[in-house]
Amino acid sequence: MEVIKKYKSQFRFHLLLNSSFGLFITFASYYHIPVAAFTDFGFYFAHFICLQFSIFGFLYFLSLNKHFFRVVFPIVFLLLSGTAFWVYFQDITISHSIIQVSFETKMDIMMDLITFPFILYVLLAITTVIFILKYYSKINNNKLKSPLTLLAILAIFSYFMVEDYQFGTFNRRLPYNILVSTREYLEQNPLLLKPVNYSVKTNCDSLSVVFILGESVRADHLQLNGYPRKTNPLLSQRNDIISFPNAYTPLTYTAISLPQLLTNATLTDDYSQPKQSLIQVLNQAKIQTNWIGNQTPEKSYEMFIEQSSFKQILDPLHSELSFRKDYDEKLIPVFKSYFRPFTNQFNVIHMMGSHWWYETRYSDRFRTFKPVIKSKHIPSNSYKEMINSYDNTIVYLDNFINIIIKEIEKKDSKTLLIYLSDHGEILGENNLWLHAQKGKASENPAMLIWCSSKFNKEYPNIISNLKMNKNKKTDLDFFYNSILYLFKIENIPYDKNKVIF
Repeated sequence: MEVIKKYKSQFRFHLLLNSSFGLFITFASYYHIPVAAFTDFGFYFAHFICLQFSIFGFLYFLSLNKHFFRVVFPIVFLLLSGTAFWVYFQDITISHSIIQVSFETKMDIMMDLITFPFILYVLLAITTVIFILKYYSKINNNKLKSPLTLLAILAIFSYFMVEDYQFGTFNRRLPYNILVSTREYLEQNPLLLKPVNYSVKTNCDSLSVVFILGESVRADHLQLNGYPRKTNPLLSQRNDIISFPNAYTPLTYTAISLPQLLTNATLTDDYSQPKQSLIQVLNQAKIQTNWIGNQTPEKSYEMFIEQSSFKQILDPLHSELSFRKDYDEKLIPVFKSYFRPFTNQFNVIHMMGSHWWYETRYSDRFRTFKPVIKSKHIPSNSYKEMINSYDNTIVYLDNFINIIIKEIEKKDSKTLLIYLSDHGEILGENNLWLHAQKGKASENPAMLIWCSSKFNKEYPNIISNLKMNKNKKTDLDFFYNSILYLFKIENIPYDKNKVIF
């Protein structure tokens, strides 16, 4: 009791400090999470408490030096509060792209973001800082011999222990995601690319390739591949879709699957040697390269976007972790504007696809299968709800691809369309969900090919070969080699044994 009485003011101060920090900053990462049951609230509240407990450790040691605390804490608190405002009110997820935008946006654009609600929020944060500093000056004992010191050490240790067990548990939420994203922004990309020193050229004329890059779509949930549900009501009515049900990749998340797809790397490559960029090769061959994306670029593949002749990322401030992400259909008008069917062109359309949380990946009219998920806490959803929501994203994809094909059909063009998901998705097998983990479902992505009538007439052998090989195991390192073959690229080596055409 004497110890509690002696350090009573310190206990109260840290309760005030962490309550204020949690309200203004930390809780912003939880505000938009959809929950359906009381147990869900309990789960995320416990997560929030654990996260704030780890932050307490750092705040505690910051507070031990009065001069340092009075200078550093107000700056840190106000900067983080300003960031949290956008997380609260716009559901923006902090990523290295957000950090880049923050550093590189012009001042006049930044000034447009200063609105009355933002000013009010900052004024409340300033008032809170003043109150905290006044209370801080009244602390009688704030020394290392306090019983809170051991608790603070445990709090800091909990951060490293949790992140070591599962990366992103804390690092994807405020305030840690700002530090992690800033570090990613400053880091060099580890992928080394070879310069294209060859006199690369193409012997193709007016060939257009449309590459729809999907996300988290597994092959066995396509009606085209024998799935009993009508997940492809539009594409299944066409007789010109070639589906490859046995596509394979062991690379089960986007950050590692895309560098492999877009270079000459193999599926088991250690990347110790520089790789050849597909986009760079096509550029050197005077083939127009376009990248239209709805995913916030990750460090591992953003160089391919930068290399593209034309690039546009939609809704760049909302990543896959946001619950206000734009639907993929907004990619279609941009594609229509930049599709040039009578020149050599390589178009990438990068979708959000079937990335979790499924209910933000399709609009209401595609809610074909019901009931659907209501909570981001997976155990609170039934197996049926999870499958229904996921299958609805496939119905939405079916419509998306069909619209793109119809747009191409309006032109009398020589066009080949490839739809390929970067990886699959685990849906309850062995009580596992989502991806970024080993499993047959996550390693078996959906793959479709469609060709225009003009392409069919000019390349009948390619069509017959595709149909003949469609049921074979298709490793995804086919892509780089097959595209170079398709464009008849000369003066650069590639593996013709991996060409599917």
